Amino acid sequence: MLRSIHAVPYFYAVITKETIDRIMETARVEEVVGDFVSLKKRGSNYIGLCPFHNEKTPSFNVSPSKGIYKCFGCGKAGNAVGFVMEHERFTYREALKFIAKRYNIEVEETQRSEEQVQQDTVRESLYIINGFAQNYFHEFLLQADEGRNIGGSYFRERGLNEATIQEFKLGFCPAGGSVFTDAAIAAGYQHELLKQLGLSNDQKRDFYRGRVIFPIHSISGKVLGFGGRTLSADKKVPKYVNSPESEIYNKSKVLYGMYQARQAVSSKDECFLVEGYMDVLSLYQAGITHVVASSGTALTTDQVRLIKRYTKNLTILYDGDPAGVKAALRGLDISLEEGLNVKVMLLPQGEDPDTWVQKLGAEGFLEKVSKEKKDLIHLRTSLFLEEAAGDPVKTAGVIKEIAFSISLIPDSIVRSLYIKSASTTLGLEEQILLQEVNRLIRKKAMDKLGKEDRASAESVPDQTPTQPERKPHITFHFDEPQEKDIVRLLLENSNYELEGENAIVAILRNLEDVEIDNNLYKQVVDEYRKFYEQQEFLSQSHFINHEDETIRKLCLNLLQSPYELSDNWEKMHEVYIKDKSYLVQKDIVKSISILKLKKVLRMKEEIENQLRQLQQDEAASQDMQHAMEDIRQLQDFIRQLSEVTGTVVMPYTRNK
Repeated sequence: MLRSIHAVPYFYAVITKETIDRIMETARVEEVVGDFVSLKKRGSNYIGLCPFHNEKTPSFNVSPSKGIYKCFGCGKAGNAVGFVMEHERFTYREALKFIAKRYNIEVEETQRSEEQVQQDTVRESLYIINGFAQNYFHEFLLQADEGRNIGGSYFRERGLNEATIQEFKLGFCPAGGSVFTDAAIAAGYQHELLKQLGLSNDQKRDFYRGRVIFPIHSISGKVLGFGGRTLSADKKVPKYVNSPESEIYNKSKVLYGMYQARQAVSSKDECFLVEGYMDVLSLYQAGITHVVASSGTALTTDQVRLIKRYTKNLTILYDGDPAGVKAALRGLDISLEEGLNVKVMLLPQGEDPDTWVQKLGAEGFLEKVSKEKKDLIHLRTSLFLEEAAGDPVKTAGVIKEIAFSISLIPDSIVRSLYIKSASTTLGLEEQILLQEVNRLIRKKAMDKLGKEDRASAESVPDQTPTQPERKPHITFHFDEPQEKDIVRLLLENSNYELEGENAIVAILRNLEDVEIDNNLYKQVVDEYRKFYEQQEFLSQSHFINHEDETIRKLCLNLLQSPYELSDNWEKMHEVYIKDKSYLVQKDIVKSISILKLKKVLRMKEEIENQLRQLQQDEAASQDMQHAMEDIRQLQDFIRQLSEVTGTVVMPYTRNK
């Protein structure tokens, strides 16, 4: 008897505050981020390649002690929940549920209002529908007679066991025409969205009817789309059909199996790339779990960068068809340009990874790959020279192609080694190949420079001055950096003790006679004041998870630094700090004193301006005396603050 898999309505709810607090307390930012980015420990922090922009040198920093991440290249920053939201384009609620699932936290929810339901984005709805479809197809395969007898038989014939079917959530779509579509509509899903995802057509017929289903996941496990294979012998019927591009699915950015393979790829520091779904499934089942597929598409830059997050070592397993291999090899320059170490293994004619691993077993398969894989440049050189067959014109073309590929490699040492190896294979003087490679590198640099210059020139309006240029009056805004520093001190010294006094109290006490001009910084300071007046503790996490996004981003940026003091610094330099609280106190006093000094200097300049105006009025002699007295008092205050801060204040001379 088939369980009720046709109508599983989705209930909208709000996650309770108690659950959110539990998630925030439990989640470790380095663990959550580490599921998506290959991190390496550096001091007390972790570093890796930023997943939000393309970079070759790691600038992505994760701080376990602060519970935040920050990229010093693109500026992205946040906590564990913020990372999942940014990386997966999740809503806040989706990100919380994702992290809760990772840590086995039970999510308590309350029902949402009708108005809140209507505010849900189409994007979230598309994920929900795909999730429903995956569960429907998977359970139909396992439970329905049609699913077991047709879809199940196919997978068994291909050698897949139930564990693999479960791991990849493989499924089967009924052949009845509109069985799935009817079930989805009955469950409350809109037909328009089913069409948008390619699950149904205008006539409300199932797109994948009678096909076995391969769900395609994001690296967090969300269902992005599907691949469907026909079991019909009719050659007019397409063997594979795939989900169309949608708001949640872009096939050029996805690799089949990466969700299941990501941890193995990172731990083994190597990624196997194959062509099809079955190749991934057979290798994975055999225990070779660091494998993904491009699903029949040419390898794209986004796919290469996805691999690069976890490893720089890529091994591509190609079927032995020479024509197909040569065409594919020409499309691999992007992997060289991204700095990957690319190896290629050509399988025997008529074999593919699926059949080969079943013949050799996992151990024999890995041994063969290890012995016979060749680096990309060497393999391309050999195959293309063979194709040229001694023809001078074709050989020259091969040399130019190889030189171009080598010129894309960013690492100069690796590039020089390839030049040496390729010149030997090509029977060419190393210097000639080196000159050609250098010429291409220079040309690329000049082309890039020319493009930037043109873009810069186009962005400047064509304005011819009608009169001589006059230097503008300079206005000095000298408070904001110090005000920002005050906020940093408050955040960094939360719960720090100074000679029996809490550091926050010490900072606020020193700020009693100071007004903060910047509204954003003032809001943070006022929030500290409000809490400490009520004798309530305010931690860093309060601001890291602040409901105001502007404040949250400010505090995340202030708390993260690209520089970390090494744990061995004191031992290396034989400089030992016995009283670190003393240094913190000095930092507080100096920063606030600089802020006061600059405010006093501004006040003095304003009074001096007033005095110059009063000097033109003979009846204002008494006001002049008061102004001069104020200036003398301010000058004394400036002298005192200069001593505290170690700042030399130069006399200000106005241009006449």
